[in-house]
Amino acid sequence: MARPGVLLDNDYDKEVTPGRYQTADERDEIVLRSTLRIQRWVRGWLGRKRAAYLRGKKMEREAFLRDQEARAQSEAEEHRRREIQRRMHPRTAADFEVLYNELEAWRLQETRKIKEAGLAKEQEQQVLQQLLHKETKLLQTIDRLKINANQENKEARIQHTLNEMSKPKKFALRNGGKVDVHTPFTTRAKELQQLYNGLNLPLLTVDERLDVLLHVKWTVKEFDCDLTRELVDLIDREADLLNRGRNPKMLEGLRKRISSLFLNFIETPEFNPEAVRFQIVPMDFEAYLYEQVGKATAKAGTSVGTRTLS
Repeated sequence: MARPGVLLDNDYDKEVTPGRYQTADERDEIVLRSTLRIQRWVRGWLGRKRAAYLRGKKMEREAFLRDQEARAQSEAEEHRRREIQRRMHPRTAADFEVLYNELEAWRLQETRKIKEAGLAKEQEQQVLQQLLHKETKLLQTIDRLKINANQENKEARIQHTLNEMSKPKKFALRNGGKVDVHTPFTTRAKELQQLYNGLNLPLLTVDERLDVLLHVKWTVKEFDCDLTRELVDLIDREADLLNRGRNPKMLEGLRKRISSLFLNFIETPEFNPEAVRFQIVPMDFEAYLYEQVGKATAKAGTSVGTRTLS
């Protein structure tokens, strides 16, 4: 307030007009409306969040069910394909057991149909003879499949054994890792495996076959024994027949004999040291027997001494 001796600056002063008076009830109503609006927004946000979560769970469930259905269909198809494969190309004893069981079930079913048909005695006997002829043909087919399976399984076992012989050794490192190392023995086994596979390769030209035979010959001539001498004679015989232009089909028996003898060469520890691990009976059986008897005797003596002290 201006008075004598006082200077007031009123450049920035402004007049304020009071508004309408707001009662406590009106203020409470405004607070209530605002509270309800905030609650509505929050509940809408929570609802949308919950709906998005449920939609995600639903999509995951549907995707899981689709994957399960696709996996079940794939497994069923794989099972069906495997069952067809084991009947078309049986390999194991269980596969052949399935074929024999199904053949027996088919025979019993056909026999029952014939018996229930009410045919005349002679006609029934004729139909049964035809059924027996079909069964015989099927048994012959199964026997041929068994021969083929035995040959394939034998070749697979041979290849597995050769792969194990030529597999590199694993040595542990200080840091806990392992390293593969080829020793002179595994390298020798690998070379013998390659020669064996070369002997069994089909569709070779005469020059390629002669080259393989020459490598095998010089490999076995490093050792002098009955096996190597017989193998060298057979190799020379095949080379002579090839040079004379003989038909390769006439040499199948000779080639099988050479392959079999060379496999015996590979499986002999004196020629292939890695073959020792695959010997069922040790080469020095008497020493092995004495060693086992000595261990058993020592074990028995220790047991008797323990009983005496107790």
